[in-house]
Amino acid sequence: MNEQIANESNEKPRILIVDNNSRFARGARLFLHRTGKYVACSVIDPRRALESARSFKPDLVLVDLIMPQEDGPEVAAQLEADWALHGVPIVFLTSLITAEEAKDGRRVYGHRILPKPASSSELIELVDQNLPCCTEA
Repeated sequence: MNEQIANESNEKPRILIVDNNSRFARGARLFLHRTGKYVACSVIDPRRALESARSFKPDLVLVDLIMPQEDGPEVAAQLEADWALHGVPIVFLTSLITAEEAKDGRRVYGHRILPKPASSSELIELVDQNLPCCTEA
């Protein structure tokens, strides 16, 4: 079983979700996994995001903008400062903006933002648009 997961991780884009809302994090992880296109991992304690990212080696990180222990920009700064993770795209998730507001390309600290809750199609579109393998084509 572990070999199968390792093989999937090498073949499919890896998405790390960092969100203190366990229901959202789990739901997004399960949804992304069920598409068959991605391997997803979720972390509900933002203080463990760097450690999890180092071991999971994500191709994209989705981070809640506002969390009680560490906020999204703090998590993003830690990821960007790590030599192995620098350059991994980061997208912030937030309930502070609407879908209409997000359409104009707003960014926080240079990172794209996605309003929560996001529809399944919005989440897939955002992931595909921000994966390095998909944006280079």
